[in-house]
Amino acid sequence: MSKIFNDPIHGTIMLDPLLVKIIDTPQFQRLRNIKQLGGCYFVYPSAAHNRFEHSIGTCFLASKLAHQLKERLDQDIERLEKHEETKTYAKKLKKAKMTPKDLLCIEIAGLCHDIGHGPYSHLFDRLFNKAMKKKDPSTVEWQHEDVSSMMIDHMIATNEDLKDAFVNKFDTDWENRKKFIKDLIEGKKEKTDKKARYYMYEIVANKRNEIDVDKMDYFARDCHGLGMKSNFDHLRYISQCRVMFSSDKPDETTIAVRDKEEYNLYELFHTRIGLFRRAYYHKVTKAIEIMFTDVLVEANDHLLFKNNSGHTVKMSEAWQHPEVYEKLTDSVFDEILMKEDSNKQLEIAKELINNVYKRKLYSLVDETSPVTKIEKQKETMETLLLENTTLSEDDFTVQKVTYSCGMGPRNPITSVYFYTKDNDTDCFPKQKKPSLFLPQIFEEETLRVYSKNDANINVLKKETAKCLIKVGLESVKNSAIDSEHQGNAASKRKLNADGKSGPSKPINKKSR
Repeated sequence: MSKIFNDPIHGTIMLDPLLVKIIDTPQFQRLRNIKQLGGCYFVYPSAAHNRFEHSIGTCFLASKLAHQLKERLDQDIERLEKHEETKTYAKKLKKAKMTPKDLLCIEIAGLCHDIGHGPYSHLFDRLFNKAMKKKDPSTVEWQHEDVSSMMIDHMIATNEDLKDAFVNKFDTDWENRKKFIKDLIEGKKEKTDKKARYYMYEIVANKRNEIDVDKMDYFARDCHGLGMKSNFDHLRYISQCRVMFSSDKPDETTIAVRDKEEYNLYELFHTRIGLFRRAYYHKVTKAIEIMFTDVLVEANDHLLFKNNSGHTVKMSEAWQHPEVYEKLTDSVFDEILMKEDSNKQLEIAKELINNVYKRKLYSLVDETSPVTKIEKQKETMETLLLENTTLSEDDFTVQKVTYSCGMGPRNPITSVYFYTKDNDTDCFPKQKKPSLFLPQIFEEETLRVYSKNDANINVLKKETAKCLIKVGLESVKNSAIDSEHQGNAASKRKLNADGKSGPSKPINKKSR
């Protein structure tokens, strides 16, 4: 039977019995013990929400957006069929129609999209994974979406009643439906040859422009937990969405939104940047997450698990073994503290955990934001610091922090398709920003140097100051070269336009 959840963000949520079956499995319930914001909880005490409630919220918004698209699509088809000049377009839209089973698959994708997260969320699949790769180059890099697919298989295989529910709901097609759910989670629309259904792959994980229900929920939920404000209205955005064939690829559908929602979307990206600056990449948040990453690296060889074959599995290998991975939650840090072993690496891990609790954190020595894109400058910084014979890799860490709107240096709004009030059959991306108040730059990178050893912190501060100057000068130099190239290109364009060389005429300030 259906079940009602009371959510602080979305209010009353009613879920289909199959969704309830999924929630009532050990694989999903483990999300109760995985912090949504990782180390941020140690900076913002009220940010105690977990992946469990975020997954239910994402499911709710996926359902809301899918129902809106279905209802609007049915209305558009009915209306366009009445006019001779739009009958052909209505016929195309019929190929995009959503069935009740499609709707349910989208809801399941929203519910299960984060089932592959490990301890402290992204700390495990990003920071820990990269740290293990640095320690052991043979380590395979993976993403939590990959594990989500694996965990869905494991969850259905180990819960007979859930498998029966899938079979009852989807009949003999349930395996194909399961694959469809996985593709929705990954946003891999290219895995289907039915291009009229592409819009469905933009609901949970939108690879086109990064605007999806996952972000809508966690922005609202994180702001609530952090005590911050968001001006983005996700309900208004959803109400203005419809399914349309894109203007540049007329055989592919996309989620188009009313043109007047452009400013609302800028609020979404403004909220994103604010959350990254003030919470996710807060200097203390990152210090704690670096320390917890070091804990996991030190304990990796000593906190061992048994898989179904009886073989020993390390934490760094658990993503390949769902029966082991489902045991990994934030509680691994308590397991490390309780482990009775005098091994040196475990003692270091325990000391690091206790230092976080005692607020004896890694210190931010210095940071810089180079003018050009940081590529190898993180490695350059590490090399420069190690050239000082009194410093070792155990004394410091260099972190690259990237703030963006989700699509690197690109403006995500230019990848959103808009429709107008008077145009029912055409949608288009906006290339021109409508206001000078809107941002000009959509990505910023920062290099940070953290000290791990207070005994050498003064030496590190001195050397860091020198190295940052070198890195900064290199960036300025590169920026100057880029500007020179741009200037030359501009001169060439003027030469082509005017038929003569020479500097541009000064702009008349009055005409401005």
